[in-house]
Amino acid sequence: MRKTKFSIICLSALLAGSMTFTSCGDDDDKSTNGGNGEIDKPIEPVKPDDKTVMTSQEQKQYLETVAKEFMNTIPSKDFKNLSDFGKYISDVYAQQYEWDAVETWGEDIMDELLQTTGTKDTETEEYWGSTYTYIYTNYKALIQASNFTGHFTARNGKWNLTQANDLQFIFTDENGKECVLKLKTSGNVKKVHMFNIDDWTDDDYHYDEEADRYYSTYYYDRTAYTLGVPENIEVTLSRGGSNMVKTAVKIDLNGISNEEFDLSKGNLSLSCTTEFDNGYKLDVSKVTYTANKNVSVTTQLSKSGKSLVNVAVASDLSGIPSCNISAFTESDGDYDEDEEDEYKDVNAKNAFVKIDIIGKLQMQGKITDVKKFSNYLDNADENDENEARFKSYINQANGMMDMGIFYDGKSVKQADVQFEPFMEGNSYYSYWYCEPVMKFQDGSSYSTFEAFFNETDFKSVIDLFIDLTDQYADLLDSDNW
Repeated sequence: MRKTKFSIICLSALLAGSMTFTSCGDDDDKSTNGGNGEIDKPIEPVKPDDKTVMTSQEQKQYLETVAKEFMNTIPSKDFKNLSDFGKYISDVYAQQYEWDAVETWGEDIMDELLQTTGTKDTETEEYWGSTYTYIYTNYKALIQASNFTGHFTARNGKWNLTQANDLQFIFTDENGKECVLKLKTSGNVKKVHMFNIDDWTDDDYHYDEEADRYYSTYYYDRTAYTLGVPENIEVTLSRGGSNMVKTAVKIDLNGISNEEFDLSKGNLSLSCTTEFDNGYKLDVSKVTYTANKNVSVTTQLSKSGKSLVNVAVASDLSGIPSCNISAFTESDGDYDEDEEDEYKDVNAKNAFVKIDIIGKLQMQGKITDVKKFSNYLDNADENDENEARFKSYINQANGMMDMGIFYDGKSVKQADVQFEPFMEGNSYYSYWYCEPVMKFQDGSSYSTFEAFFNETDFKSVIDLFIDLTDQYADLLDSDNW
């Protein structure tokens, strides 16, 4: 599929991968996120004038400054305390302690949750002169956090259980301070069928000489697992009475029928905040899904109250057919043309992503019709030996995409990102491919990402990035745990 597909993957990674983080504005300049101070609101771009326009070289230098400032803001030493604590826990409690009591406790609870429905299902297949019969004895299990309660205290190489109305693991660190890992839930609980698990129990085979046919019968226990989704979930890890890590999740599910969440009818809103004792905070907020209407996510990564990375993603949705969440776990992996036809009308329009990095770099992308955009790029790839058709499809794809780069939260668009066609080959064979390029507003033409972010101009940034990733890798190195 050559370089066209590679370029699509790179651009998709920029749009989709950025969903991991989000942004907030500067009180002194409401434009820190691009002219309006709200990360989930699109920037209304304006063209630079002679005073505000930045040359490609100026942008290169500024991006280098921003990258260095961002990486210097997140040194690996910020997480050394957590890393050392994790290494001690892994070495002592994961490797040296017996977990038999915990395993038995969990297995006993699961056995209690298992209930027979008193029904059986039979499926039959015939091929190659044989008959295959599958008989399923049906069970069901409702899993809720409220079922898993107890306090496990680490003592003398074992976990000792005492009855309680919540779940806690209590242990000490290397200095003898008490540490507690706690799970707590509250609010309304909504039941959603999530998946089925089939366990083989027996089989038998026989050959009917008169019919000249083999018969095989397989017996399974099929358990339908339903999850009780609480309104609020809180997980904390404390040491000496102070939280090291705290995660709070709030969930609201609507449109559940007979314990099935249908993606074509249901609605979801969710927020999740994780706070670390080193000042870092990951806030995933405004996660909303409204069936066949829209989906959106905003996220913020901050440190000691200062915004580091912010991302907003949103899109209008349509054409989603009736499909329960549980159906995603029931596929056997075989290609099904009917199933593909069922999803042929699924589309996302007005897709939008906005990224803000430390208030100094903003990137915004819009695609008016994702399905058409993808089809244009696919058609270009299929016509990579026909210059006219290839360029036509790339132009049509660019017409559906508006991606820009902004600085310091201002609405002035300093560069556009588009696909540009290029030819590669020799005297015997050649083909066309496309790459994302930056088109500058100062009158200079364009630069491919590879040429703009070259190893010479960005050497110091690349070296700093490699050093930073090596440091974080050392913190997570399994050999040290």
